[in-house]
Amino acid sequence: MGSDYRTNKILGLIPKEVQTLLDVGSLGNIFNKRFKTTTLDAVEKADIQQDLNKNQKLPFKDNSFDVVVMNQILEHLPDCEEIINEAKRVSRRYIFVGLPNELILSNRVRILLGGFGTQYFTGYSKYDHKQFFVVKTIGDFIKRFFKKYEKKDYVFVGTFGNYLPKSLKDFLSKKIPTLFAGEVYYLIKVK
Repeated sequence: MGSDYRTNKILGLIPKEVQTLLDVGSLGNIFNKRFKTTTLDAVEKADIQQDLNKNQKLPFKDNSFDVVVMNQILEHLPDCEEIINEAKRVSRRYIFVGLPNELILSNRVRILLGGFGTQYFTGYSKYDHKQFFVVKTIGDFIKRFFKKYEKKDYVFVGTFGNYLPKSLKDFLSKKIPTLFAGEVYYLIKVK
C-alpha cells in the first residue's frame, strides 16, 4: 500500500483502542498486523468480494467494527452516499476517509504537458475515478457527509518525494496543501 511515510500517516490516525477494522476497497495489507481486519473489495482476494459500483449495501450487522476505512475508494464511485451511510451503520466508533487531491503540483505540470487526465477526459473505465477532488472540495465533502472530524492529516505526494526528508514533506503538505498534499486523511468519530 505504498511507502512507510504514507503507512505511518494512516496508522498514526487510527486510535489505539481500535481492535476491529473493516477495510472497504482494499486488501487491508497495512492493517492486518495491528487489527482484526476484514476486507471488502471487488477483487477475489478480499474477504468479501463486492463491487461497490453495483451494490453498496454492506453485509454486516450494525456496530460490527471499531473503525471502517474508506481510503482512496470514494473517488471511484459515481455516488457514495449509500456506502457512507452504510459505513456509519456498521461502525461502532470511527470512520477513516482518505481522498486524493488531483491537482497537486506534479499533476498540474502533467496537464500542461498533455500527459495527465486521460481517465477524466477521454472516456470511461469501470474502475477509474468518477469524482474529481481538490483540497477545497475534499473539505466540503467531509462537511457534507460527516459535519465534523476528530483528526485530519495531509500526505505529501510528488516527484522526488522519496528523496525529501519527512519534515520537509510534512511542512510542504501542511503549508501548501493545494500543491503538495496528494492525499488528505480524516478520522471521523461516529458514535
